[in-house]
Amino acid sequence: MRLSGNTVEPEFHRRVQAVVVGTGPGGSTVAKRLADAGLDVLMVEAGAYVPAREFSQNEGEMMRKLYREAGLRTTDNGAMAMLHGSVVGGSSVVNYLDCFRTPETLLFDWVKRFGLPELTPEKLRPRFEKIEEILHVRKLPVANLNLNNDLLRRGSEALGWKGDTFHRNAKDCYGSGFCDLGCSYNAKQSAAITFVPLATSQGATLLTDARVERVLLSGDRATGVEGTLVDEARQSRGRFRIDADLVVVSGGAIHTPYLLLGSGVDDPSGQLGRNFWTHPGTPVCGWYPGQRVANYEGIKQGWYIGEFSDVLNQNPIGALIEGIGAPPGITATIFPGLGLERQRQLQRYNEFTAAGILLRDSVPGRIGVGKGRPSIDWSLAPADAHRMKLAVARCAEAWLASGAAAVLTGHSRVTSIRSTAELAKLDDAGWASGEVALFCFHQMGTARMGHSPQVGVVSPTGRMWAYENLYVADSSLFPTASGVNPQLTIYALADVVADGILHEAAGSQLH
Repeated sequence: MRLSGNTVEPEFHRRVQAVVVGTGPGGSTVAKRLADAGLDVLMVEAGAYVPAREFSQNEGEMMRKLYREAGLRTTDNGAMAMLHGSVVGGSSVVNYLDCFRTPETLLFDWVKRFGLPELTPEKLRPRFEKIEEILHVRKLPVANLNLNNDLLRRGSEALGWKGDTFHRNAKDCYGSGFCDLGCSYNAKQSAAITFVPLATSQGATLLTDARVERVLLSGDRATGVEGTLVDEARQSRGRFRIDADLVVVSGGAIHTPYLLLGSGVDDPSGQLGRNFWTHPGTPVCGWYPGQRVANYEGIKQGWYIGEFSDVLNQNPIGALIEGIGAPPGITATIFPGLGLERQRQLQRYNEFTAAGILLRDSVPGRIGVGKGRPSIDWSLAPADAHRMKLAVARCAEAWLASGAAAVLTGHSRVTSIRSTAELAKLDDAGWASGEVALFCFHQMGTARMGHSPQVGVVSPTGRMWAYENLYVADSSLFPTASGVNPQLTIYALADVVADGILHEAAGSQLH
């Protein structure tokens, strides 16, 4: 059953066994598992339900409809853009479909340092296999690379660097090039067309357009959630309250701590909202004069260079270099210069390749409760800025090795590199706040798992230490930055949490 805050009674009240806040990979996985077990489950989603037929492929319209703050959210200091979905299915609706299993070296680190025995590669393998089957994860053939990604492949292979095509959760992909604006063909196997309907098919209820503003607490138990119903213009039209025996918060690494802190939860760890990892990224574009690259056409993200990853290849730079495709609006924010200078660059739009750096950050930020919205305290640490510079240089080398006449970086000061001898320009390009375009597509770690309150905000089963029935299931659980696109890891950790709920709570409290 699907209900909307647009149409339900203005004072909406329900009682259920389990309420799940958020419908991204984390929340939808837990909701499905609990519904499969026969529990009365209600999923609450702040965003709207947007079917494929409404994905117009219009950048401005879809950014407003699918992204939190229309994709304009930034860190408090404005240093980095924060892009994440606000729609049924969460960011899985707007991501580029990349599906990495959590690297084994990282899992061993999490098991050892954070006391998480359920996260060994052997124990997670069957979970990954089950999730990948539902999501139809398949490895992209090299023959399906668009020109942008193929040029990145040619450059990396010419230099002898390790790289590969992505595994992607797609079925009958058309290569339309609008992955970040919602797939009009339902080829992307997002949570919105997999785990959410699997949950509702087992009796779960979905309430959309409903912003949860508080987790209700009584002693050592959560008793439900309450918040605001919104209309199609995203304006308040009423209130709702869901009473529940079990509460699962899956609002993502920004909104989960914001909600829990704002609700006044008892956090013995003192770490809720801390350890905010972001995978800061910046674009690097190659210019191929006279050649129509059109980086936005076809499968946008097809090839990655893993040579410089610490979790895949033990390289101290600690970065993935990934082919990307950028629509005009975002591209306009990437290209350097102002006024006519930027206009001239945009006139050559189709001649540019694009790649993004995914840096595994070493210095985290913090999420807090701001004035009516989360505060995001983050800046690029000097050590990470140095590694970012090295990764940008390696990406520039790859473009040059595949025939680029020049490489442009995302610096506010125009930085054009025409040969490897000019890579030294990066030393003076500027890496402080406002000097380089930074983007965050992966938010992680603000309610990390650990074997005790001294180590983690939640237990190895995702339960808040001070409560019998309050759980977290999303990217907040990550003990550290994953170093790879986190989608599959979120699904897998949520599956672990679902087992914990069914073992710890369901038998005694929910039946």
